[in-house]
Amino acid sequence: MNIAIVDDDIKDIDRLEELLRLYASLHRNEITVERFQSATEFLSSYSAYKYSLIFLDIYMNGENGVDTAAAIREVDQDTIIIFQTTSADHMSSAFSLHAFDYVMKPVEKDRIFRLMDDVTRQETRDGKTFSFIDKNVECRLRYGDIISLRSNKHYLNITDREMNEYRIRMNFSDAEEELASDGRFLLINRGTLVNMDHITRFGNGICVINDTIHLPYNVKKQKLLEQTYRNYIFSKVHRNMH
Repeated sequence: MNIAIVDDDIKDIDRLEELLRLYASLHRNEITVERFQSATEFLSSYSAYKYSLIFLDIYMNGENGVDTAAAIREVDQDTIIIFQTTSADHMSSAFSLHAFDYVMKPVEKDRIFRLMDDVTRQETRDGKTFSFIDKNVECRLRYGDIISLRSNKHYLNITDREMNEYRIRMNFSDAEEELASDGRFLLINRGTLVNMDHITRFGNGICVINDTIHLPYNVKKQKLLEQTYRNYIFSKVHRNMH
């Protein structure tokens, strides 16, 4: 696993790298760690998919880690980003960029070890694929790459994170049953399933996905849907509070 640490405090970098290497040694994992003391330095050598995991400080001298994450997301939707900070002020902005987690400083051993356990599970989970036939060709999409599924009579319309559209002959109920165990997918309306990692906002009867796709939701269940989504997001960050 290739890991980048971007932080202007050398002591914080040393501490985090020490914990990451200890975790890797205890779990017999192979890791490489690259260190950067500014976002400018990091971005100057960055390329898409170069790192599996990026630890990114939010407050750096004259630089903002949230802006750095936005630059990363312009070219790389898959890399796991974990923010480090001394304040929770930017938490909502962080998760709008699909951050994996949000770690409060100073980092602690137990916190980092639990986090790395979660990263490992995430990588395993993201290995799951959804298989189907499209235009006589067998296709496989990782669960994390699916942003929405919509029923269309006897067909199923699937949209992936690259905005590719697939129209396949499959019952919506069969697809829903397969994806139900994953935990990321939310039924927002009859025949409409969305990946909560890609929800931008709810409002006025519309669920917005990646600031691009607008899907109607069941307004009678608006409070339940919004609460389910908030609970999902909260479950990704609540460990910071313990």
